Amino acid sequence: MRLNRLVPFTELIEQCGHVPSVDPQRHRVEPLSAADAEVLEAESGAPALVVERLLRAGGDPVITVIDVVPIARLAVEPDAVREAESTFAFLAGNGVAAVDYATSEFIPRVATASDPAGLDIEPGEPYIELLETHFSREHERIALSRVSVDDSTVRLSLLRRNL
Repeated sequence: MRLNRLVPFTELIEQCGHVPSVDPQRHRVEPLSAADAEVLEAESGAPALVVERLLRAGGDPVITVIDVVPIARLAVEPDAVREAESTFAFLAGNGVAAVDYATSEFIPRVATASDPAGLDIEPGEPYIELLETHFSREHERIALSRVSVDDSTVRLSLLRRNL
């Protein structure tokens, strides 16, 4: 899966030759952690909406996405948010802003009995986590995503070229 374009993970799963699907989204309100507040340039403890999605490839769980959005950025109340199959659609559909660009930090992880939740990765097995910061056209940090990827099924790649 090439990550150099802003496309939903469902499209990337499909490009890998699998039939993508997304389980129903879950969401809750919780205070921003100090680490998330720093990434989002927001106040620690401010209320945030945490949205969780599980993506499947041919029925098998392959990617979990946890989006964190400060409540102040939502155009609707948290109990009225619309579900979406991608972070991009969720942010645009709930009045936050369209994502113009994102930064992604690739973090190698080792599965434990509880992490990554939702993926069938045995404890001790490696997986990839992406920490993504989403920016508006005005360069505002509008949301962050923690994306856990079972890279035994879905491989990530990045195309680099001299522009």
